[in-house]
Amino acid sequence: MKLKALFALLAIATIPFQGFSEKAKKVSSLDFGPYIGGSNYFGDLTEDYQPLWNKTKLAGGLICRYNYGPYLTFKGTALYGQIQGSDKNFSNDAYRTRRNLSFKSDIVEFSIQGEWNIIGYENTRTSYGWSPYLFGGISVFRFNPKAQFNYIQGVSDPSLESQNGQWIELQPLGTEGQETTKYNDKKRYALTQVSIPLGAGCKWQLGDYWAIGFEFGVRKTFTDYLDDVSTIYVDPIIVGGASGPMANALRDRSYEVNQAAFDNNEGRGNASLKDWYMMGGLTLTYRIHGGRTQCFNF
Repeated sequence: MKLKALFALLAIATIPFQGFSEKAKKVSSLDFGPYIGGSNYFGDLTEDYQPLWNKTKLAGGLICRYNYGPYLTFKGTALYGQIQGSDKNFSNDAYRTRRNLSFKSDIVEFSIQGEWNIIGYENTRTSYGWSPYLFGGISVFRFNPKAQFNYIQGVSDPSLESQNGQWIELQPLGTEGQETTKYNDKKRYALTQVSIPLGAGCKWQLGDYWAIGFEFGVRKTFTDYLDDVSTIYVDPIIVGGASGPMANALRDRSYEVNQAAFDNNEGRGNASLKDWYMMGGLTLTYRIHGGRTQCFNF
């Protein structure tokens, strides 16, 4: 009887703690807000497939989080950024000096991701917490590489003089012989593609409704043409015959720096490695639904 009485006493004593624990439980909530940060890339126009951090460009967009529980968040993003690369960044490399290629491209990305809150993210009104997290998912993105055309008097085709200094879209030109008579099986790369976002971050609950965070992620793509550079130099007669003199002018730009033109089939890029791009930044979100705590009724 004494043992039963002791168990009963312990059960009664734990009721307040059970109520407190229940208050700390988080229910689902929906957060929404802006994302601002930077974007970058690595590929054929960077060194050893490493990004040049001083070439990071401004990026931004919107983020929506559905907090399913302390350890799992589902996230949707709509982001815009810009990436760029240039052989001029490597003036000590003789091959790059001669190749003299460059590009820039806007990136528009829509993604669905899952976040694993490593230590549990309590964002209730009674427990303003924080957590580092890892994320992964799938993205659809749009890109469109362009190069700035430089007209060289006495070297460039005279019909192109009016386009001096303009940014020219590269994909329609087929600079590596895409869809020409000889390379008809080599299709032009699609400008809308799928990527796999992977990264890490940390977020903090500031109050009943607001939260801030920081994250950095890389995007694994399935294309080697973010920079329009991948395989070999193709005969200028073939490229020019299919796409005109501008295609030839941007196919081999060695003439702009008084270098010898590249031979047919000479390496232009490294097709064995795909290009990547990166997005990183700060988030500020506002609770637009849910997130109320639950308590026991006594």
